[in-house]
Amino acid sequence: MSSTLDRSLPFAPPDGVERVGLFGLYLFAAFAWLGTTPATLGLALLTVAFVSNRPDWRSLGRDPAVRLGLILLGFLIAHSLVQAMLAPSAERTATILGGGLDWLKLMLFIPLAHWCAGRPERVRRLLLLAALGFTLAVLRKIDWANFGLEFFSTRFESYLPAIAFGMFTGLGALGLIVLRLAFWGRFPAGWPRRLGVILWALWLLFMLEGLLLSQSRGSWLAFISALTVLAILEWRGYSAAKGAGLRHQRYWLVLPVVGVILLGGLLAQTQTVQKRFSEHTDTLIDIVRGETATVESDPVGLRFKALLFARDIWGERPWFGWGAGTSRELIAASGRPEALFDQDHWLPHLHNTYAEILVQFGAVGLTLIAALVWVLARSGFKAGRAGRLPADLGRFYLVAFVFVLIWCLFNYRVVRTDWLFFWILVAGTLHGLSGGRGATSPDAQAQAGNPMASR
Repeated sequence: MSSTLDRSLPFAPPDGVERVGLFGLYLFAAFAWLGTTPATLGLALLTVAFVSNRPDWRSLGRDPAVRLGLILLGFLIAHSLVQAMLAPSAERTATILGGGLDWLKLMLFIPLAHWCAGRPERVRRLLLLAALGFTLAVLRKIDWANFGLEFFSTRFESYLPAIAFGMFTGLGALGLIVLRLAFWGRFPAGWPRRLGVILWALWLLFMLEGLLLSQSRGSWLAFISALTVLAILEWRGYSAAKGAGLRHQRYWLVLPVVGVILLGGLLAQTQTVQKRFSEHTDTLIDIVRGETATVESDPVGLRFKALLFARDIWGERPWFGWGAGTSRELIAASGRPEALFDQDHWLPHLHNTYAEILVQFGAVGLTLIAALVWVLARSGFKAGRAGRLPADLGRFYLVAFVFVLIWCLFNYRVVRTDWLFFWILVAGTLHGLSGGRGATSPDAQAQAGNPMASR
């Protein structure tokens, strides 16, 4: 772990503050999906250390992402207070204030970006720790006493809901593929390097098997789309790097390994995949044909009816919505059990992140949130063009962006702890590499074009 921040930065924190900030940073990454309490402690430590470091607030205010983040922060506070005062009941008031507080936590990506310090290897280490913590959490939740072959033919939901489990295993698999050279490079050349490749392949197999076991069609579609984008990026990267003398054999070693793993997993669980994609096709056909009056209340039908409800309820308050966290109460008060009642309970949300944001915060809120995401993505692209963002990390953020954009069409978990920590880690590390911490260190510049760097 580095103990000295970049000397080219406009300020250098005291050693004690730096140690606390970095300890909190690594604690948060390691336990983000392994233990909520230590992860929260780590997040608190890195945030307090960030404030104690007395950053240049004026300089931060000139950063487009920070500026938009502060505008969104002000909007969320004002929106929640006004909506709470206008709420028809004490229960609605408590819901709005609690939901608004949950949304405010998304802005904690800013202090995390500070401690990334523009260092690609630090970011790779954080992502590796997060993936390791997630893997250990999954292994801990498996019922090893009754473990058998039937485990590989049933949906695994002991750790997270299926679609959330599919999201994180899918992103984990993409991350392992994209950052493979950096992972292998942590092992010395020779037999340790070959051992590293074997460990990498087994870890990738674990993530892909988890993705299959989620039986989440939304996660599968998001993964296939992101993998397609990645294949295009990898081909373009190979074409550009070939002229620079990149070793052909090493670069393409991953292709047969990934191909065999993907093909083997699909062949082993062909029936599961076929069953999931063939289920509820009649409902989907009815929706496409416009025959919506008789749509079944199966998973596809319920999602469609939830979207229709979102359209109607948003139309009543199109600009500012109904308040944070109110969709569940609105669904329960809808008087539409035939459309929004799932067997024995009301739908907990609208099963679509974009619809949820529109209902909760209206068109203004959706515009501000989309603008923040766009600014982060644009700054990452500029950092890649300028050489501050290494190619492998740039590809990871891009495919993760594609994955999440598609995944959000099928579910909503923004303020749940797992998704909140995901946003803080990914948005924070991206911002930390793309200019959120000032000048780029010589260390970062040296590593920017070298995904094999491990120090």
